[in-house]
Amino acid sequence: MKFILLLSAVSILAYPVKAQEYELSMDLLNRYVWRGIELASAASVQPGLGVSIGDFSVGSWASYALSPQTAGSDEHDFWASYAVDRFSFTVTDYYYPHSANNDFFDFEDNGLGAHVLEAALGFDGGDDFPLTFLLAANFYNDQDNSLYLELGWKTSSGMGLVAGFAKGESAWYGLTGSGVQAINVGVSYTRELKFNDEFKVPLSGQVIVNPALKMSYFVVGLSL
Repeated sequence: MKFILLLSAVSILAYPVKAQEYELSMDLLNRYVWRGIELASAASVQPGLGVSIGDFSVGSWASYALSPQTAGSDEHDFWASYAVDRFSFTVTDYYYPHSANNDFFDFEDNGLGAHVLEAALGFDGGDDFPLTFLLAANFYNDQDNSLYLELGWKTSSGMGLVAGFAKGESAWYGLTGSGVQAINVGVSYTRELKFNDEFKVPLSGQVIVNPALKMSYFVVGLSL
């Protein structure tokens, strides 16, 4: 398993340089909430780097808490994705540097290794069909094989709605019991902070409720 992302990166870099597209990004959030789960209760910086050729892309994404007290939630992921029209298939490697087992080169399965792999099918209808869909399943090193389903709606005005659900008992999503449970219900709004005609910074806000865990959050972020 540990060679999947390496081979993906090598296959992209084998193409002529002129065919590649690169993206470097950074978000600054007042707290890190992922799929209705609060992973860091302090401000976090989240850098991302990706390279793509046509419909295939690979990249790395991370989240680092700005407070030493919440640094235990730091995360560094790798992903590979292939897009066909409005659909995408993505494999993500989740890694937490401060977890009990933080050996980056330990890819053991059955909940013992340092990495969890997820496969996800996504759909984005774009401007003419403002619906999104995500079905994600952990298939490696998660004994619960955690499953997540998300439906979203967005408009050109910047407003959006999301409803996310997890199935069955899942330590990954902090759930016990059985059946399907709502864990990520929210509304969001994104606008641009305009400094001049050439420099604009997206500002986003999300109100998130996790009915299963009986928690709510307000997340605000800037994107560069």
